[in-house]
Amino acid sequence: MPERRMTLIAMAGAALMVAHQVAGKAVRDSFFLSHHPASDLPRVVIAAAAVSILLVLVSARLMGRFGPARTVPAGFLLSALLHALEYAYMDGSPGRWSVIIYFHIVALGAILLSGFWSLMAESFDPPSARRLFGRITGFGTLGGISGGLLAERLATLSAPADVLLLLAALHLAAAAVLAGAPRGAPARPAEGRTAPLRPVALFRRAPYLALIAMTVLAGTSSAAILDYLFKAGASAAFGGGAGLLRFFALFYISTQVLTFGAQTFLARRALARLGIGRTMSALPFGVGAGALAALMLPVFPVFALARSLEFVLRGSLYRSAYELLYTPVPPEEKRAAKTLVDVAFDRAGDALGGGLVQLVLWIGAAYMTSELLGITLALAAAGIWISLGLDGAYTRLIQRRLLDHAVQLDLDEIPDSTTRSVFVSVPRPGPAPATPAPPRRPAPPRPPAEIDDTVRTLAELRSGDRDRVLAAIAGLGRVTALEAAQLVRLLAWDEVSEAARAALGRDPGPITGLLVDQLTHPAVPFGIRRRIPPVLIGGEARLAVPGLLAGLEDERFEVRFRCARALDAVRMRHPEVPVPPETVFAAVERELAVAEPVWNSRRLLDQRAETDQEAFLDEVLQRRADRSLEHVFSLFAAVLPREPVKIAFRALHTENPALRGLAAEYLDSVLPAGIRRRLWDLVQPGKEPKGEGAAPGGEALDRLLESHQSLLLEIDRARPPEKEE
Repeated sequence: MPERRMTLIAMAGAALMVAHQVAGKAVRDSFFLSHHPASDLPRVVIAAAAVSILLVLVSARLMGRFGPARTVPAGFLLSALLHALEYAYMDGSPGRWSVIIYFHIVALGAILLSGFWSLMAESFDPPSARRLFGRITGFGTLGGISGGLLAERLATLSAPADVLLLLAALHLAAAAVLAGAPRGAPARPAEGRTAPLRPVALFRRAPYLALIAMTVLAGTSSAAILDYLFKAGASAAFGGGAGLLRFFALFYISTQVLTFGAQTFLARRALARLGIGRTMSALPFGVGAGALAALMLPVFPVFALARSLEFVLRGSLYRSAYELLYTPVPPEEKRAAKTLVDVAFDRAGDALGGGLVQLVLWIGAAYMTSELLGITLALAAAGIWISLGLDGAYTRLIQRRLLDHAVQLDLDEIPDSTTRSVFVSVPRPGPAPATPAPPRRPAPPRPPAEIDDTVRTLAELRSGDRDRVLAAIAGLGRVTALEAAQLVRLLAWDEVSEAARAALGRDPGPITGLLVDQLTHPAVPFGIRRRIPPVLIGGEARLAVPGLLAGLEDERFEVRFRCARALDAVRMRHPEVPVPPETVFAAVERELAVAEPVWNSRRLLDQRAETDQEAFLDEVLQRRADRSLEHVFSLFAAVLPREPVKIAFRALHTENPALRGLAAEYLDSVLPAGIRRRLWDLVQPGKEPKGEGAAPGGEALDRLLESHQSLLLEIDRARPPEKEE
């Protein structure tokens, strides 16, 4: 199936599924609390958790036999039929059917959510998944907001039971959409494959997974206690019926919006700065803070704020870090553990939290709210302790897996600082010899060699600890070849890359060859390649120029952009070093050959250095300039007179047709015909350059240089007014 069609199926399915999830939560909570006292919540939570765990076992067998492409659409269809039955019989026995609806949404909803992402994992290869899953999740968030709004409006304009028809329609549409997904062959057990691991054997074999399971258990049990306090307060404040349904719908809509914002603006930054364990610990820290605030001011609005904070942190920071925990887990253990931990332990946490609430209710404590919040604080503290221990366990496991070559990672695609620090500190052994070496007699023991300063420095640079690495870089004098090799690897680590680049740039002449080798080798990570060209500016020009020219053929735009800017800078410092025009114009032709949407969408990941004295851009143009066009003009400046090229580039970013015309006239006189035609199509679509009627080269150049003052005035008009102090 074409990727575009499968992407549309995935986005539509996610939107429908999450719309049902948000509207369903509002229906589940409001229907139950409208027909049962809040004190019944712990018992129904425990029972729903037990039903969920039983359904996990059934679902796992069905998935293994028929595959998610058959099982998941059938599950959505079954859910839609159940909602239709609930709507038909709700009026006859609302108390009984409200419990059935609760079980349905809690138990079957979790299974369908897990099954949907299993289907997505089988429908996209890993590179496509990394590229598209964020977009699919975004559509799911929009669907959730829409589902909540639809539920709120239906509750206002008609009977609350009519929302069940909305839920049925959403899951029926999801079944129809996902039925179009490709159906792979059902999984068959391989010959000699051992039986699936039982939970006890699995956790004994992989203690790391037990640590993950304990984190999930502590988090969901504390959330279940907060959930009880929140829902009991909502029931007392809003009663039942349509008013309660509208409140829950608006609550889940608002948390969905806040979750989306936190996921978009905070999650990746937190992973990059804090690592996996500390990012996950944000959830128990938030739960603990909410419980502490509720202890000091035990009123319903504070309970609602604490519950919403838990929702937002769980759906953003916690979820982003949690999925990364499975990176180093072997596939066999991951298959056995993922559903067990994701659903079974999650529901077990609900049951534990519900059981603790029920125990306090049975005891009839005079200070029930305070005692429940105290238990929540204790569980949050346990969650913090376990989460902070995850980094060490994760680091040890991923180190072992990397050394065994059992897991392959690309440094450019690692979002968190924990994995990055492990990656840069683990040595990469070369390929094993084709034939085993003959046995050698053991050498006599030697006295331990003294460790010199270079070895100590290398050990610090490879430590993976940010502070130790920065201290080691700060203590470097003239960088040796051994130290340079490690500093180059550190260029990919955002937190230390600036310091590493500064150390390499102090005297890059003796290591120019090493830098060129790293720049031009395709196996070197992109995060390293894109940061080498600025260092080469101060290197040995005879070696740097050929390396930068070779870098113009890199597959990544930012590497080519940085090479062109560095080539321009080297030429300014060393005009005696020749640059072949045919090589540069061939690079320009490759850049101009891309489709217009690609040309217009190019962006840079790294910020431009404020010390770039050779940049074409002033303060205004830095916000307005086309990166593709700047790259092409950097190449022009390497083989054409730089000042006219710079003026022409600036003129093309004004709204003055006369200045733009002068720039075009000059370019017509100095560029090859094929390049100037394609360039002008991109700069001014639909208009051809003047060709035969253009002014001679010298005259065009004189007129362009004379326009420089007008150009500066034109750019100055575009400058925003300075803010008053």
